[in-house]
Amino acid sequence: MRLNPIARTTLALSLFLMPFAAPPLHAEQARTITLEDLARSLPKEPINVVFDVDDTVLFTSAGFQWGSRTYGPRIVSAGVSVREEDLPSDDDRRKYREFWSKMNNELDQYSVKKWIAGELIALHKSRGDRIYFVTKRIYTGSEKLTELLRQEFGLPTDSPAVIFTSRQPKTKAFRDIKAQVSYGDSDGDIRDSIQAGARPIRVLRSPASVNHEPTHNGGFGEEVLFNSEND
Repeated sequence: MRLNPIARTTLALSLFLMPFAAPPLHAEQARTITLEDLARSLPKEPINVVFDVDDTVLFTSAGFQWGSRTYGPRIVSAGVSVREEDLPSDDDRRKYREFWSKMNNELDQYSVKKWIAGELIALHKSRGDRIYFVTKRIYTGSEKLTELLRQEFGLPTDSPAVIFTSRQPKTKAFRDIKAQVSYGDSDGDIRDSIQAGARPIRVLRSPASVNHEPTHNGGFGEEVLFNSEND
C-alpha cells in the first residue's frame, strides 16, 4: 500500500518520537561517568548548576531518624512525600510543622557532608560556575540550611539562598535559575531536571540512608556519577 505524503510524514514522526516514550532503561544500561569525565564534558564558559540537598550534598538521615522516632513515621519520613494537608488532626499538623522547623534550623548540625559533593562543588567553584541548592523540604519561615551549606562548602556569604519547594516539583525553580546541570539522588530530581531542560546527573544514595524510596539509577537516560554513594 502506498502512503500519501501526509501519511508518510506522520509515520516518520511517530517513529522518531518512539524512543522518547519508551520505558526507563534497565540499571545495567546506565551511563556511568567519573569526576574526570564530568570535568572534561563541561563547557568552557561558566554555567548555572543546581544541587539537591538530602542524600545528594548532605547525609541527613540522623535528623530524619530522630524526627520519625519523636513524631512517628506517618508524620516524618525521609522518602515519602507526607503533606501537611493530608494529616488527620490539628495536633499532627502542629507536630509536622514543628519537625520541619527543627530540621531546617537545628538538626542539620548532625548532617554529614558527602565527599562527592565536596569534589563537585570544588570543581564548579574553580570554573566560576553559579551554584544553587533546591530542596523539596518544607519551609516554615526560617532556616539555617543556607548558612550551613555556605560554611561546609566554602561558598561566599552572598551566594544564593536555598530554594525550598515544600514538596512541590522542582521544575519551575530549575527553569527560573536557568539551570544547565542538575545533581540529585531521587527519580523526582531527574524527572524535574529533564522537564526543565537541564542536564541531569545522578548522585547515588548511600546504602545507609533512611530514605528507602526506590530509585531507578540511570533509568531515565541520565548519567550516573561513579562511586557517589559513599559518604
